[in-house]
Amino acid sequence: MTLEQFRKHFASDSGVIHFNNAGQAPIPDVNLEAAVQWLQRFHREGASCSMEGWGQVEKARQRLAAFLGAHSEELALVQTTASAISQAALGIPLQPGDEILTWDQEYPSNFYPWRVAAERSGAHLIQVKSDGWLTPVSRLLDRVTSKTKVIAISWVQYQTGSVTDLKALSTSLKNRGIWLVADVIQGAGVRPFHFHDSGFDLICGGAHKWLCSGYGVGFMAIRKEKIDQLRLLEFGAMTYGNPDTPKSFTIEPKPTAARFEPGSKSMIEVIAMTKTLDLFEAAGMEAISAEASRLGRRLRQGLEQIGFEHACAEGPIVNFSCRDDKAVAELLKSAKISHALRGPGVRISLHAFNSETEVDQTLDLLKAHRP
Repeated sequence: MTLEQFRKHFASDSGVIHFNNAGQAPIPDVNLEAAVQWLQRFHREGASCSMEGWGQVEKARQRLAAFLGAHSEELALVQTTASAISQAALGIPLQPGDEILTWDQEYPSNFYPWRVAAERSGAHLIQVKSDGWLTPVSRLLDRVTSKTKVIAISWVQYQTGSVTDLKALSTSLKNRGIWLVADVIQGAGVRPFHFHDSGFDLICGGAHKWLCSGYGVGFMAIRKEKIDQLRLLEFGAMTYGNPDTPKSFTIEPKPTAARFEPGSKSMIEVIAMTKTLDLFEAAGMEAISAEASRLGRRLRQGLEQIGFEHACAEGPIVNFSCRDDKAVAELLKSAKISHALRGPGVRISLHAFNSETEVDQTLDLLKAHRP
C-alpha cells in the first residue's frame, strides 16, 4: 500500500487538520466500518454473537502482540494505559528504601501510580531532572544505585517528543535486577517498536493516539518470566478461567498475562483496532515512521524560518513557542487545526496520513503571527 492509499482511509469532509495525534488521532474508515458492523450485530443478535466476538478479541490479542514484538501470552488487554501502569506500579514487590527512577516530565498517569506505590511500600520515588527537555540515557544511569529497584519512564515524552533510548538503557543495566517499565503510548503506531528487542520487562500503552483506534483499549506486555513476579491488583472470573470455570479455593490464576484481565473488555473497540493494525501493516511501519518524521522536519524548518523556537530536533512531535503561545493556540483553533498547549509551548503531532499541504497551510497561517 502506498502512502497516498493509506491517507485515503483517513479522508473526511470535516475540514479539520488532525495535528493532535499525540492526544487523540482520528480512526480510519476500516476501523469505523468494523465498529459499526459489530454494533449492528449486537443490536440485532444480542448475546447470540458474543462468543464469536470474544473469539475475535483473542485474535486481536495475537495481532497486537505481533505488532508490538511480543508473544500473545505476554499481552494483557486492559482499559487504559493508566490501568496498565497502576498494575505495574502496585504489582512490583517493593521494600522500604528501594528507589524508583522516573523522568521529571512524565505524564501524570506515569507519575501518580509510582507515587502511590512508593508511599505504600516506603520506597523512594526519584524524579530525574531532564537535560532541558531532552531525556538522555546518561542522566538516568548517573542516578542508578544499589537501591534502584525500578526505572519507569516514557519511551517518547508527551510534551515535546523527546525520546529515551530503551535499548541502550536496558543493555547498560543488564543483569542488575532492576525492573524496566516503559509507557510506549507516544511511540507505538508511529515509530517501529519491538518489545523483546527493547530489553524492557514491561510496557504499557493505549490505542487512541498513534494507533488510530478508539478509547478503552489499553495494553500491558510483560516478559513471560516476569508474570509470576508481578502481584495481581484486580481479581475476577477471567483471572482464573472464564465465567463457567467452577469456583475453587485451590485454583491458580492463568499462567499468561491474561490473568491481569479480571473481566470483560471493550470488545468492539478491540476488534476494530485490528483493522487499523492491518492498515499499518499494509503501509509498513518503516514507511509510516519515515513520512511522519519527514513532515515533522518540514514543519520545524518552516517554523525556524518564521522565527519560532522549537524544543526537540527530530520526530513527528513538534513543540514550538513564542511570546504568546495562547494567542497562537487560538489562531490554530479558529482555523480548525487541532493541537495542544504542552510543556514549553504549542504541540503539533503529525502522523503519516497528514500531508505537506496541511503543514504548509499551517505555516502560512503562523506567518501572520510572527514571534
